[in-house]
Amino acid sequence: MRIRWKRREFVLLAFALVLVLLFLPGLPWSASTRHSLKRAVIKARIKLARWQGVEPRLMSISGRIDAPGARVQALDSRSGWASLADGEGNFLLRDVMWYPNAVYDLVISKDESAATMMTLRAPSTFPESGRFNAGALGIGLGSPVDFESVIGNNSITFEDFDIKNIDYYKDLFATLTSGKQSDEERIIAINDFVASKLNYNETQFEPGSPRRVLERGSQFCGHLTSAMRTLLAIGGYRARGVNIIDDSDPPGTHVVVEVFYEGGWHLYDPTYGVRFLLKDAEVASYRDVRLDPSLISDDLFVKLDPQTQSQVLRLLRGCYRTGCYHLYDFKSKP
Repeated sequence: MRIRWKRREFVLLAFALVLVLLFLPGLPWSASTRHSLKRAVIKARIKLARWQGVEPRLMSISGRIDAPGARVQALDSRSGWASLADGEGNFLLRDVMWYPNAVYDLVISKDESAATMMTLRAPSTFPESGRFNAGALGIGLGSPVDFESVIGNNSITFEDFDIKNIDYYKDLFATLTSGKQSDEERIIAINDFVASKLNYNETQFEPGSPRRVLERGSQFCGHLTSAMRTLLAIGGYRARGVNIIDDSDPPGTHVVVEVFYEGGWHLYDPTYGVRFLLKDAEVASYRDVRLDPSLISDDLFVKLDPQTQSQVLRLLRGCYRTGCYHLYDFKSKP
């Protein structure tokens, strides 16, 4: 009997030790293990809600953060939308999954390195407006996290680079940028070329390869931005697609390209061949346009017919006004 009790103690001690090793902060597998456990708990709570006759639904979270222009995202967001707060700190986080007393981990950052994380609890009943107002939030009240390595960041999608056509992209990049001395000159040349491929008669929804878009054109902004990012990656530039969405019903979306050079991000729109300029003539970033929508000037779209110009301006101003976005990048660069 005494030997059996010792064996039982040993088993319990071993089990406790395994738990400690799995969840002890700082160990390489502990964060992913905790995240997997969290996902399992969420799935269980959703199943319980359905069993109780409550169907989970998509809900938006609004609020105000004491950091104008801060980025806000919910880890493991079902939709993958993140938010960029406006000049007063107001933000709107679209389409998170609601069920009674759901818990959301919000990651808030002023830049793309240091960030803080705080927890919100959903209301027990679904809000009639479909929007939960979280009120005023303090960025300093959260726990520090590494923005780049936090697990559960669904606000960015990583895509495969088209290695098969790499020689074609190299030759085209060299041709387009020949004689261009600065980063801005090279990127403008690529932006203008891709914009010339806007083709409303090319209706293929499946993008295929960026080469197909560069040769035949496309009516879809997402295809054009993917083609531009491919050429920029060939040139060694860090570029990402920024998918933005307005608050109309049904919502309208648009995709643009941000390129990193000269120490900051700069925004280009290869669908219409435009860029937004700050007072010092520097090309604005997505954050700049979000904080100052007046940068979206009518003069940038004078080449469009009046009806199309009105539609485009309404769409763009609506998309930048919400601050909702999703990023696209390549898994690996050439």
